[in-house]
Amino acid sequence: MATYVIGDVQGCADAMHRLLSAIDFDAKRDHLVFAGDLIARGENSLAVMQWVLDHQDSCRAVLGNHDLNFLAVASGLKVVNNKDNTGSLLNASICDQVIDWYRSCQLVMDIEEHNVFIVHAGVWPGFDRKTLLTEVELVHKRLQSSQWVQSLAAMYGDEPNHFSQAKTDDEKARFLINSCTRMRFVEESSLNLDFTCKKAPEYAYQGLIAWMDVNGCQTFDRQILFGHWAALNGNRQNAALMALDTGCVWNGSLTAVRLEDRQLIKVSNEI
Repeated sequence: MATYVIGDVQGCADAMHRLLSAIDFDAKRDHLVFAGDLIARGENSLAVMQWVLDHQDSCRAVLGNHDLNFLAVASGLKVVNNKDNTGSLLNASICDQVIDWYRSCQLVMDIEEHNVFIVHAGVWPGFDRKTLLTEVELVHKRLQSSQWVQSLAAMYGDEPNHFSQAKTDDEKARFLINSCTRMRFVEESSLNLDFTCKKAPEYAYQGLIAWMDVNGCQTFDRQILFGHWAALNGNRQNAALMALDTGCVWNGSLTAVRLEDRQLIKVSNEI
């Protein structure tokens, strides 16, 4: 029996199946957690989500930015991005099931047994674990309510860029979603979120710092497992952090970590 966390699949169904073979996944014995962005730009998001629905008892996920965008498109709030390859999923008979499954997912996952905290993009340095766990319940309740579409419509926008500036539920939810699913850099002097730079940390624009390089994140009381940042290529692996997006959809690899011993398993995306 083992628990694995898998980085950004991004609709790369073939790579996902090779990784499942590499870890010898057994749905009766093992459990998977996806670190967000299960779908979007790979070759077969439909096949990925069909597998997920077929194995709901043995897998779960935190929400990524592409997952939330899928909900917005499926509910008519947005049109499909030309870069995304989700048309077949949106038109499939399982679409409503996928919507319901995503609405049940959370922004973060705290697994005390393995001393890990799983989030798609990262932990905003102004939050400690208990505060973040408390605040994200607002997003979960909104997604699971009968007014979830209206709530989702309010998630778009880059502001507020600091949690102290969020005065309404819409603003709080937007900040939480942005920090948990989109964040890479913050302003070093203020911790304000920044979305202008998507480079690797060593190429950050002046005045910006990668969220995980702010001192507070190094003292977070769980190891933070995250995806989202393909430019890192998994190059943050230590007692405090584990980057799991190794650029599968960009002809890189798909990565899993076994929580029992922190062993990494990778497969290349053979296109």
